[in-house]
Amino acid sequence: MDDEGEIRELHARWFAAGARKDLDALMAPIAADVVSYEHVAPLEYVGIDAVREVCRQGLEASDNTVTWEVPDLRVVVDGDLAVGWGLNRIRVPRPDGSTTEYRSRGTRVFRRTGGEWKLVHQHLSFPQG
Repeated sequence: MDDEGEIRELHARWFAAGARKDLDALMAPIAADVVSYEHVAPLEYVGIDAVREVCRQGLEASDNTVTWEVPDLRVVVDGDLAVGWGLNRIRVPRPDGSTTEYRSRGTRVFRRTGGEWKLVHQHLSFPQG
């Protein structure tokens, strides 16, 4: 698999882990020194422990399976750095059978260290207006 394919596969595994609420698998591709700009205050989360906590809270926020995808994911790889970006689609099933869908922007930066891709930066934001 080429580098772009590896980054796309990492996203697929990551989103699948989130849908199964598998926090350990969700955290596996995240670097210890990650800086993530999240949807919720305080907005900036520095380090894997801080990101793990905001992810844990997100997974526990719904009793249902929440799906997350980036239908038009764009990926650029240059050496040991890769960037993936696109519009996120987050779907949350409701008890009445309906589904609420959220859209947000997402950019993720990866660094390859020791042959393994790790997320070093993420920027998530909701559009205004």
